[in-house]
Amino acid sequence: MIFKRLFKNTKYLYPDLPPKQRFLKILEVHVLPELANDGFRLLSSEPTFKKTQGSFEWYVDFKASRWNSANQVCQYNPYFTVKNSDYRKYLKQNPDLVHGHGSSGYIGTTAGKHHWDKSIFGTDGSLAYFLEDNDFSKHDNYELVKEMIKNIRLVGIPYFKMMSDFDSIRHFHISLDLRSDAPKLIDLCYVLDRKTDIKSIIDWYYASNENCSEDLEKEMLTRKNNWLQQSI
Repeated sequence: MIFKRLFKNTKYLYPDLPPKQRFLKILEVHVLPELANDGFRLLSSEPTFKKTQGSFEWYVDFKASRWNSANQVCQYNPYFTVKNSDYRKYLKQNPDLVHGHGSSGYIGTTAGKHHWDKSIFGTDGSLAYFLEDNDFSKHDNYELVKEMIKNIRLVGIPYFKMMSDFDSIRHFHISLDLRSDAPKLIDLCYVLDRKTDIKSIIDWYYASNENCSEDLEKEMLTRKNNWLQQSI
């Protein structure tokens, strides 16, 4: 636990509001002024911050706890997502290239423990900073706002930067042998003008004897054939 529960002098923000409205108001009044300095804006009606960095889109999303109820539980867990508007357009222009969530321009999100392997994620060799408990019905709300902002800056921003650079994206997926994302890596070679990397990604994918789904095999075969035809 980050915080020791305070039985005295614990300060709450908007405890009379329903959890979603309460959290949105906390974001708008107490978090947005800080993140606005970093170029983020708060989306209307959703607990999501967004920043556009060239063709890349950085999202700070907050997932509501299923147990949220009045001032008994008001917990929203942060996670970070990167999308790319050019990738979204590329897939729209090439409807035969279907891959998972790619239609939304999806690059990556902080889902799964492997995303915090310090040898891959840590830009300075340090462990990622975790926000362990952000329940606004239990902890001092002013302190919790500070912890949320710290989490976004120490975990979210480095992740956003990593997933907005082709070499870092490629290293991340190949180091973890995330072969299911090989079609996405090939697509990004076209989108981010790194066509010379396509062969190495194809070789990496087919170097493994591990079985992949039939759909994934079809997706890779389509891209491999497209690349071979362009190479003639």
